[in-house]
Amino acid sequence: MFILSKVLSFFLNPFIWVTILLFSSILSADQRRRKKLIIISLGVTLFFSNPWLINVILIQFQADPMPMKSNEQYEVGIVLGGMVSFDDVNSTPHFNQSCDRFIQTALLYKTGHIKKIIASGGNAIFVKQHFAEAEFIAKNLVDLGIPKEDIYIETQSKNTKENAKYSHKLIDSLGGIKGKLVLITSAFHIPRATEVFEKEGLKVRPYPCSFGILPSASKLDADAFIPTSDSFDGWARFFKEIIGRIINTVAKR
Repeated sequence: MFILSKVLSFFLNPFIWVTILLFSSILSADQRRRKKLIIISLGVTLFFSNPWLINVILIQFQADPMPMKSNEQYEVGIVLGGMVSFDDVNSTPHFNQSCDRFIQTALLYKTGHIKKIIASGGNAIFVKQHFAEAEFIAKNLVDLGIPKEDIYIETQSKNTKENAKYSHKLIDSLGGIKGKLVLITSAFHIPRATEVFEKEGLKVRPYPCSFGILPSASKLDADAFIPTSDSFDGWARFFKEIIGRIINTVAKR
């Protein structure tokens, strides 16, 4: 299922569609067919590069902020991987655009809202096998002054379902926890992640962060008609999330 989801995510990327259309037009010996393919590829490019359209769609799937009240305290906060990229050329990991997950986790600990941290995340399918994202996250949390004994790592998971599965096993090995745990991940990812964790039998208090789309981005103004390459990335994220939700639905049956 993991491999299938990755393959589907690749082929449901609009940029791949445009590439296939352009190559098909180049290889076509029929002039009328070639012209038609070029026009279609242009239309697909203009549609999927429109920032306003994808922002309006994405914001419907993104969770609203859920800030902690001053008296909210939880035993454990689980932060999900996906915030670290690995540079194969220089063999070094680095935080990516989802690093607000890391920042918010550290803040929740420092402000006393969580007492322990579980970093959940192994390595992606295309990453060198010796790298585990959770270990990198834990190291940086320690560098910020968070005691090592308050941080646990889970390095086996490769997707959200496995995040829940292996985090549950880790929690059970620690004697379990009382009450809810805090689930920390990107706002766009939190609805599906919450569903997956609760299906696994873990009660969670969702804590969305890393808000990729702000409400102002859905306003229809002059910038809405200027194509951007980031819009393609937005569609890729949207389709990836939809695939994940479909897989969750199918798994329930």
